[in-house]
Amino acid sequence: MSFTGVWAIGAVPDAEVAALPGRFAHLEGEWTTPPNYAEDLTWWLSGGDREPYFTPEPTPAARRFAAFARSGGPSAPAVAAMKEAAMDLLRGAKDHAEGHAKGDEGGDEEGTDGSATFVAAARKGDPAVALCYGLGAEAAARLPGWFGDFLLTAAEVRAVLPHAESVLAVAGPRRTEILARIDAWMSAMSDDPGFDAGTLLDGPLRVLRYAAANGTGAVGVADCY
Repeated sequence: MSFTGVWAIGAVPDAEVAALPGRFAHLEGEWTTPPNYAEDLTWWLSGGDREPYFTPEPTPAARRFAAFARSGGPSAPAVAAMKEAAMDLLRGAKDHAEGHAKGDEGGDEEGTDGSATFVAAARKGDPAVALCYGLGAEAAARLPGWFGDFLLTAAEVRAVLPHAESVLAVAGPRRTEILARIDAWMSAMSDDPGFDAGTLLDGPLRVLRYAAANGTGAVGVADCY
């Protein structure tokens, strides 16, 4: 079965982010966790991220991590509803950014809404999961949310930005190592071996910096279609 994995991130109005949980707090339903969630999380955080993943075919460790990361983590009806609402906010942010760009052609991207959104897509791949594998468990834990899914108010953006910069704004041998791991993941675990690994370091950080500078919230949603 074919699918396209998408990771979308956008700067959105702080008031809308702050109001989102209250819109769905009334939804009933128990929290659930995927099978073997606790065991897989302990494995990933305790050295599973450094096991052999490709030889060059994907190993059981690679498939275990892929399944764990795609499982969605602990969830409840309110969480699922908020994720869908967050995607609606991202669509609005993208439309706004595109409209701004058309009216400001020739401007500096870092000073326009061109920095307010980021989208990565890969056929039969998961860009956010690829980044987390590339970073490794310790560094990936400094990013907000769950494997690409997050909802941050403006205050939370400012709080997490230094942590995101510490793992994404890297150069030299560390950046080379991360990009090589992302390339290995995308080559073996997707149908997009030519994927530009550098965008997964630069794009999310650009949006978070934009949100912090402009006092907005930020939303990230990883999904597949």
